[in-house]
Amino acid sequence: MMGVLTLSAQFENEVINNIMARRSVRKYLDKPVEHAKLEAVAQAGINAPSARNWQYWAVRIIEDQKLINDVSEVYKQSNPDAVSRDPNFKNMFRNAPNLICVCAPKDGGFDLDAGLLGENMMLAAQSLGLGTCIQTGPVRFLLTNEKAKFFLDRLDIPEGYKLLYVIAIGYPDEKPDARPRDASKVKFISGETSKETSEDDGLFIDYFENAQFPGGDKACMKWLQEHIKYPEGYTSNQPQGKVVVSFIVEKDGSLDSIMVKSSPDPLLSEEAIRVVREMPKWKPAHQYFPPPRQGSEAVRARYFLPIIFRQH
Repeated sequence: MMGVLTLSAQFENEVINNIMARRSVRKYLDKPVEHAKLEAVAQAGINAPSARNWQYWAVRIIEDQKLINDVSEVYKQSNPDAVSRDPNFKNMFRNAPNLICVCAPKDGGFDLDAGLLGENMMLAAQSLGLGTCIQTGPVRFLLTNEKAKFFLDRLDIPEGYKLLYVIAIGYPDEKPDARPRDASKVKFISGETSKETSEDDGLFIDYFENAQFPGGDKACMKWLQEHIKYPEGYTSNQPQGKVVVSFIVEKDGSLDSIMVKSSPDPLLSEEAIRVVREMPKWKPAHQYFPPPRQGSEAVRARYFLPIIFRQH
């Protein structure tokens, strides 16, 4: 018997919640990531599995803003047309304030290990309220433009290794929508069809659509901007940054189990909780079924909402 992938929409497991919430981020706040968080991300990375625990990888985390800006100037000189098409261009790494450069042996035999390391780091970053995006285009530029050699020299790449990819990392300034995943690419090879379970018993679903604020993400951001209030007592030097709030959207669209996952300030956490509690009902998550059980049904699902506080 062969069955298609079953996607459970009731994600109560924090690890699965984190995986399902992660998106590739290409817009970042102009705020460097704290060193302690970068260390935590690195620790998660080097705890990835590797062949015989050889750990054939090298990780270089860029906190030097001048280094990023200097190599971006080289990129601007070499690609003026590409830069002119981006009115928000600040650096060649999607304006990310920090970078994680992952290196692996040149023979390619351990690229998989390096990939596992990168996935660990991106999921760790997600759990800390950070956004990430793997980039290979900048790598091609760095390896082929002689004027960018100073950047590679600063990485101090071990002999016999190559720069494999770069992870842009920072506080996100966008919340991209999830893109559909083709669950039909995953199939289970099992034994003979039993009377209790068959491919046509309706247990297999096609895909999962997450919960949504009425009107979509733009409407959600607009609603937040209109309802957020800075806590009383702040006059100058107001704290800024992103508070990530987690909650469950029930089948009827009501919000439950509201909690803060990351925040730069306790009072901002309180305000984020308050404003989420006042939100209107959401469109609940749905799981969709292929034939013969066509249609969909509402399900409970956890949602992670970033709330940006900016000083005006």
